[in-house]
Amino acid sequence: MSRDVTFAVIDVGTTKVLTLIGRSDGYGGAEVLGAGIAPAAGIRKGVVVDAGEARESIRESVEDARFAAGVPATSAFVTVSGSHLDAQVSWGALHSVSEEAAVTQTELELATEAAHPEGLSTRRTLIHKLPRSCSIDGLRNVRNPIGMHALKIEMETVCVTGEASSINALVGTVESARVKVEGIVAAPVAAAEAVLTAEEMERGVVLMDIGGGVTTVAVYRHGALWNTGVLPLGGSQFTTDLSLALNVAPETAEEIKVRYGQAALDIMGDESLEIESPADGRVVRFERRAIARYLHERAAELFRFADAKLESFGFPTLPPAGLVLTGGGSALRGIERVARQQLGPPVRFGVPEDLGLPYDLRDAAFAAGTGALHWASRQPRSAESLREQERRRKFNESYAQANAGPLSWLKDRMSKAAS
Repeated sequence: MSRDVTFAVIDVGTTKVLTLIGRSDGYGGAEVLGAGIAPAAGIRKGVVVDAGEARESIRESVEDARFAAGVPATSAFVTVSGSHLDAQVSWGALHSVSEEAAVTQTELELATEAAHPEGLSTRRTLIHKLPRSCSIDGLRNVRNPIGMHALKIEMETVCVTGEASSINALVGTVESARVKVEGIVAAPVAAAEAVLTAEEMERGVVLMDIGGGVTTVAVYRHGALWNTGVLPLGGSQFTTDLSLALNVAPETAEEIKVRYGQAALDIMGDESLEIESPADGRVVRFERRAIARYLHERAAELFRFADAKLESFGFPTLPPAGLVLTGGGSALRGIERVARQQLGPPVRFGVPEDLGLPYDLRDAAFAAGTGALHWASRQPRSAESLREQERRRKFNESYAQANAGPLSWLKDRMSKAAS
């Protein structure tokens, strides 16, 4: 992809909508030109439940990113998340006309495309076909078959699917905000692009992206996605627990969680605290150890569910590279200690690398969005979309010059999203 070609991604989450506009960095990666963030409305557990509210959140995020980048992006790749995501392993095969012909990258791609989830319902949409191993004339687990000679190439492929109605609702909502959807990327695939190293993916690693409404669990092994699934628990459930236990509004519970929350019980004191509720102004008194117990119980439950999911994938223990925690929910203090207690070491936090993002966005909460930008930078673009982009670029040169600038203004947007 040319370094002059720009592209956009929209990460639609339960608590926020992030839009990034970027371009190729010329070295196979991406750099950010502009970013926009807006509080999410009309989204529950990654699924659109109110198209009108969701459209306005998306529109606000996109407009902010356009202003920051000075580029009037009209199309984007969109992340998809939610408990409706699923993965299934399937094999695709390609027969060669001659054993003398060497295997090429094109043939590997054709064999991957031949894979199809068995019994895929019309109510589900295929999002990705991701190769995880190769067989050449019956020889299994061939790492790099290019240049070898074979009559039959078989690709073991992870097929990621989603509920068609949920995906259609998301695509329709984005396009109602006057942004054409060029493609979709599953959130666990995107987050891995941002926070996992090639060495970790080769040795074997588990990625947990703890979002606002759901948590995605993905296992990488031998450099490829091995399996992925979704847990119906996220950061909002921690907040709900505190809201019910303390009999306070969710806004107050969220502030208590962020300012005083701690999931690890072994480092807590008996401190008593009070806070003025932002919802109604009343003073709320609580013991720090008491809220830690509620948070600890929910965190332990989350990792027990993750353990069961990993066992269903065929991993009774963590793979060698351990566990990487990312997503906004991973910011809860002490959560890594609970992860070690439930799943074992090693455990680390995954934070996106610096792509030219403002400091406020170099955070685990934005892993899926920044990873999606990497993913989008490698996607082929149609000649039609490139011609349209060039036409708009020339037409809007004066717009770009007038509006390009530093991204420090995003601090105000971050404050608005958090309020």
